[in-house]
Parts: sequence; C-alpha cells; structure tokens
Amino acid sequence: MTAAGTISLPLAMTVAIALGLPAATSRTPATSRTPLPAGADDRVELEVAAVLPLPEGPAGLVVLRDRASGTVLPLLVPDGEALGVGAPLKRTPEDLLGRALEALGARVREVELDAAEETSAGARVRLAQGTRDVDVPARPSESLALALASGAPIFTTRQLLAKAGLTPAELHAAHEALSAKASEEPLRL
Repeated sequence: MTAAGTISLPLAMTVAIALGLPAATSRTPATSRTPLPAGADDRVELEVAAVLPLPEGPAGLVVLRDRASGTVLPLLVPDGEALGVGAPLKRTPEDLLGRALEALGARVREVELDAAEETSAGARVRLAQGTRDVDVPARPSESLALALASGAPIFTTRQLLAKAGLTPAELHAAHEALSAKASEEPLRL
C-alpha cells in the first residue's frame, strides 16, 4: 500500500517513460531565475514535465524534472484540474488568492517542495512584498498551482529528489523490465 501523495513505482516509471526517457537524459543544466539564499547549494530547480489526469476522479499526476540530472519527481495531487489537467496551463493568477496577492503588492518569488506527499506543510511559498520576504507553509498541490499561475520557479532539495525521485538509470531499467514483461504476456483488452 502506498502512502498518500505517492504513487507506485511501476506507474511512475511508465509515466516517465511515456514522457521520453532519451530526452530526459540529454538535458542541459538549468539556471536559476531567482537568486538562491545563502547555504542553498543543495537545492535543485525543477520544471514541470507533465500534468496528467488519473482515470478516477479529479486527481492528477504531476511529473517534475531536474533538467541537470534528468531525475523525475512524480507527485499525486488531489485536484488535477487546479493544475491544468486537460487544459492549457494558465499563466495569470485569476483566482481569489492571486487577486489578494496583487492587492497586497506581493508576488510569488518561488516555491520549494519539502515533501513528496500531500501534507499541509509539504511545501513553502516564498512571497516578496516590497523589500519583505514571507515564507508561507502550504500543500504541494496548492504551491504548484500558484507557481504555475505566476510563472515562479519550483525548487526542492537534493535529498528529497534522491529519496523520492526516479533517476534516468532507474527509468531505463524499469522500461527494460516492462518491455520484457510485455513481450512475455499477450496484451489483453
């Protein structure tokens, strides 16, 4: 049984393979659009590789990728529609939170994922309001939706990526194993 906010390894590998394993292994290193705080050399900037619907209910699968290493971080989010599942991603915050931030003169500077599970403090949204920086604990799904809406960068730590991510070598091994299994068993529809 998997924990809330995580997915089974075969599903994650299948999704990552569908995203194009060869492309993930030949990425160029990313440069940060936001200056990193002092002592933040263990952070990794992620890009959204895919936002996929799940067949049951409104949940979605977000696949984030570290451009430098090709490692993917799959996250199960309870409301995929908020992240643009089945629709183009919105780049302007049109919801109440976006309007409230704008009215307060704040902007989303960045989002940092602290956990691969959907917990109330699994991420932090860093806001800039004039010269003041504010860290707000939030759920990863809410943080990702806000980052996507505002165009803010998404970060995580190397430790979380190592613990919950899937490297190109792991994805390749899973692809080989799935290919071997598929050739052994007839496809049943």
